[in-house]
This record gives sequence, structure tokens and C-alpha cells, in this order.
Amino acid sequence: MALDCKTNISITDDNHRSVEFTVSFSEMEKLFEKSIGEFRKQVSMKGFRPGQIPKQLFVSRFGEEVYRETVDKVVNNDLKNEFEKIVETWRTDEKLEIAAPAEFGDLKADRGQDLVYKLSIALNKPLTVQGYKDLGVKVSASVVSEEEVNDVLLGLRKRFAKEILVSRPAKLDDVIKGSYLKQIIDGKEAPLPPNPNFEIEISEDINLVELKKALVGLSADDKKEFTIHYPEDHPGSELKGKTVDYTISVSGVYELELPNQDEEFFSKVGAADEADFKARITDDILKSKQQRTRQIALKEAFDKLIEKNPFPVLEEQIKYTAQRSLQRHQHNHQHQEGEEEEEVTVSEEQLNTMRPEITRAIQEDRILHSIIEQESLKPTQGQVDARVQEIADSARMDFASVKDTMRRTGQINKIRETLKMELAQNLLIGESLPEKEST
Repeated sequence: MALDCKTNISITDDNHRSVEFTVSFSEMEKLFEKSIGEFRKQVSMKGFRPGQIPKQLFVSRFGEEVYRETVDKVVNNDLKNEFEKIVETWRTDEKLEIAAPAEFGDLKADRGQDLVYKLSIALNKPLTVQGYKDLGVKVSASVVSEEEVNDVLLGLRKRFAKEILVSRPAKLDDVIKGSYLKQIIDGKEAPLPPNPNFEIEISEDINLVELKKALVGLSADDKKEFTIHYPEDHPGSELKGKTVDYTISVSGVYELELPNQDEEFFSKVGAADEADFKARITDDILKSKQQRTRQIALKEAFDKLIEKNPFPVLEEQIKYTAQRSLQRHQHNHQHQEGEEEEEVTVSEEQLNTMRPEITRAIQEDRILHSIIEQESLKPTQGQVDARVQEIADSARMDFASVKDTMRRTGQINKIRETLKMELAQNLLIGESLPEKEST
């Protein structure tokens, strides 16, 4: 290293290390003198030709600024590069993994004294997962019933149905329209949504019995007060476990006139006929069920492996992952809205909310990478091509052109990495990846 400095490495514990750099006063003065010489050549001052300002005058006017620039260069170039070299030796020699970017400690950089700069970093020790073979976890078989297919068909028919205004009390399968007049949440009146109007189909799918009971029997121009006790597992987080008193006004009751199941209807939904439609829907439902049962099996497998292979999930990694997640979310939002991107800071409340999910994701990721390394897993060309074929089919594009584009953009390498993870997952639950059929 060109910079003359002392390095002191401290090992706090198995997962935390720090490096303290000390650059002597004399070394800093050499660098300062060099910077003075460089800056004098660039600065002009009235009464002096460019580069001819007397050194003493230049130092009195610009010395503090030049010294700050010198410190900044030493810290952000020389010491940062040296720190990265040290961390790289830990990665190669000890197989340590960086859990999160280094944290910068106190910087002592007063002119006339030694410069002292400390960096700390969180590191994951090598993980060798044990007992991942023969876990006894299998994916349950999935079947699709005719009733499930018919439910989807009915839902699509309702989407294309005509709403006929009726002058009678509402009954099951009717649509009721109206507006919210008041809502009181846990005894306190709450503001209405910006658009207080509602449109609800009174169907068997409504899982809030109190809502269904309140709506049946209402007619146009009726006003109704009713109470709903939302369960703890309600999908709307702001209403989980809360009691809400509603006052609504009904503007109309509508009967649904369903379209016939004829050629015109199936053409609208992109099918040749009823048989073609049901075949497609059956395939979609089956894939969805298989994905759910796969996730259930994987959860069971990971539960067992996490219990068998306990390892720490570092707080620095959790916080860094949370920040990256929020940063991506904000980037996508601001990109869509055309706003200028801002730096994201994770609040303690956000971190506590996100911690369980992030912790689990880190555990699963480290387990899978350990298995990939132990088994030397990598996808075959046929498996890569099968995934490219799926993408091409989804985009209704030619396989060869999609594959060529993905090669040029580097996306093909991302597919390989994704497939490695899937191979490791499949090893846990006794499945295999599809291969592309030869043509």
C-alpha cells in the first residue's frame, strides 16, 4: 500500500470484526503538502498569475479546505481500499461471508495529530447444513374437482353479467350499491374513505356473516346501522381484531343476468369452446394448488433444518435487508410517479414488523446456499432451456429469439442462479426440475 499507516485488527466475537487504521501526523503532513502543491496550480487569485500564489498566503486562505480534501481522499480511497483487501482475505482464507456493508466508526482527523479511523463489519461464519437428505417431506398430490372449475366459470359469467335494477329487497346473489354515512372503529368515529361509495355482491363467498346478514333484505333508499367484529386474521391489517359500527345508505339493488355459455361467451374469455375453457382452467387451478402444496412442504423442510442447524441471524443483516427492501419499494413507486428518489431510513417500528419475515428469508437462503455448495448443484442446459421456453410461451415469442436476448443481457445467468436455488429446494422435498423436450 502506498499509504504508510498502522493497522490494528480486533475480533469482537465469531461474527464481528473491526479494523483501526492510524496514519501518523508526519504522513498526513506529507500528503497535505502534496495536495497544497496540486491545488495551488489550479487556483487563481487577483494580483497573481495562475499557480503563482505564495504558499503561505495560499495555506492561510485555503489550508483548512485542502486538509479536509486530503482527509477525505485518505479515508474514502486509501483506507477503504485497504479495508476491502483485508475483508477479501477473510473471505478467501476463512470462507467468511459479508452479512452487511461495513459500519464506519469515529474518525479522528484534527490537523496536527494522527488520523485514526475505525471500520467494523458483520460476517457470517461458514455454514455446513446437516441432515438435509431424507427429511421425509413430500409434496401432497393435488387434484381439481369439477366444482372448482364450475366456480371459476360462474365467476367469469358474473363479470360479463348485466346488472338489472330491481324494486324489491336484496337477496343472495344480488348486487347492492350505496354509500357509507358513518363508521365508528372501537368506539371512536373514523373518517370515511375518499370515495364512500360501495358495490357489493351478496354471495356465499362473503366470509363476514354479519355483513351478509345486514345486506340481505335491504331495498333502495334504505338506511342501515350494523356492527362487524373483524377477526384477528382479517386480510385488512387496519381492521384486524377491531369492532366497527357502520351506517350506510342504499342507492339500488341489482339482479345479475348471466350470459349464456355459448360460442360468443367463450370467445370473449379466450377459449374455443367450453371443453377448451375447462381444460385451461383445470390446468391453472392445478398449477396454483401444486405451488401451494410445494410451499407447505418446503416450510416443513426448512422448519426441520432450522431446528437441526441453529445459527445466528445478525441484526446488521436484518437491518440492511429491510433497508434494501424499502429502498426498492420506494424506487419503484417514485419511478412510476416520476419523483426524485430519496434515501430510505428504516424506523424501529418498521424493522420490528419486518424482522420475522426477513429472519426466516435469511435462514432459508443460507441453508440453500450451503446445500448448493455441498452438492455442487447446477442446472442442466435442458433445465435452463425449459425455463426460457416458459418465458417465451408466456410472452408468446419465439424461443430462439428470447434465449438470444437473455444471453446478451445477462438474464440467462440470473436464470441459472434461480434454478440452483430450486434444485436445492427440490432436493429437500423429492422433486425434480423439468427438462426441455428435444424438437
